[in-house]
Amino acid sequence: MEYTENSMISNSESKNIWEYLDIVILVFLALQIFTVSFSVALSSISFGIWGGLWIVQILFRKTILTQPYVKNDVLQIGLLIFGFLISDFLSRIFGVIPEGALIGLKRFLLYLIFFGTIAKITKKEYLYRIILLGIIIFAVVSIYELTKYIIKFRQLSRIMDIGLIRIDDLAYPLTTGEIKMLLLLLIIPLLFIPDNPIIKRVYLVILIIPIIISMFLTQSRNVMFAFLTAILILTLLKDKKIFLITVGTLLLIFLILPYPFQNRITSSFSPSFELNKSRITMWKVGWQMFKDHPIVGVGDNEITLVYKKYKEPEINGEGSHLHSNYIMILATNGILGFIFYMSLMVFLFFKFLKFYRECNLPEDRLLILGTILGFIAFHIAGITEWEYGDWEVLTIFIFVVSIPFIIINFVRNQKVVTNE
Repeated sequence: MEYTENSMISNSESKNIWEYLDIVILVFLALQIFTVSFSVALSSISFGIWGGLWIVQILFRKTILTQPYVKNDVLQIGLLIFGFLISDFLSRIFGVIPEGALIGLKRFLLYLIFFGTIAKITKKEYLYRIILLGIIIFAVVSIYELTKYIIKFRQLSRIMDIGLIRIDDLAYPLTTGEIKMLLLLLIIPLLFIPDNPIIKRVYLVILIIPIIISMFLTQSRNVMFAFLTAILILTLLKDKKIFLITVGTLLLIFLILPYPFQNRITSSFSPSFELNKSRITMWKVGWQMFKDHPIVGVGDNEITLVYKKYKEPEINGEGSHLHSNYIMILATNGILGFIFYMSLMVFLFFKFLKFYRECNLPEDRLLILGTILGFIAFHIAGITEWEYGDWEVLTIFIFVVSIPFIIINFVRNQKVVTNE
């Protein structure tokens, strides 16, 4: 009897230790995801801490994923990621400049976020708190950026076009705009329900406003276009009247904007605009790279040196990458990598649609809808920018696409409990 009681106490203590460790892992996982908005160093340190703790836990517990209702879904995604990893590995081994190319494979470590969040977010409260933490961090960072912008605007407006003054204090403007776009599209659908479980609607509006303003003041044209497209899709799906009001409001805002800001927006559609011409040139070079190396590509290593074999750069930054997810992957990974990349993304998209139809609670459906909107915006913005190669953007993107899997595990678990 004494032995049995001691064993029970020991098992209980062991269980508590693992539960505490799960919470520690979640804390550092959340820090990795959201501190990327202002400190890559802090984000990387957090990644190393939770990743190391999770590896220790896996070695002791002999299991990676304990959520039974999404195991098959996650396994399928894992196989596609592995296929893309192998294709990327081959492109680097057989690339134009293979020396040191394997270092770039570390990008695939970020997919641990996908598996880690699904494995460790075992309660809805955890998911809601992490999303709330992200909203608060992004709002605080945005207020800081807006303050800095106002201060420097007075000085810079005297010497340069105000349409070129961008928020760029903590990260590159494109990066800042893209990560905020993903978070905003995840949470904006929650405005359609007054009492969502994350935060009251009035507080959500207050926190969203500085994030939206700072996102647009990065003056990232691909972000503007992708974000507004997603918002129009959202309003069209929810209510045609709201859609028409949104269209009218956007047109009114555009008309009252100062001309330099209008010009910045309309320049997106001008083939004579210098940056647009440069992008088109890089796409042509990238297409030629693909035609010369169609199977595994030129490899994603020393891409500028490879670019110079085709064309000498004429402006700063030309050839550092090819300013398009699709052209870049075709050129560097060839048709093999492109097939795996697109298969992964298409498979994810149809999973999201399936999960959306399975949900009944409005907050579940709206969070999955927010993921779908962010997913669409990511791929629209990726037409003219190498988003997939941006460590910070990919960090937020992978977290966002993991959310539907977390939600559907709760939904399926509840259905099983109800049926029992």
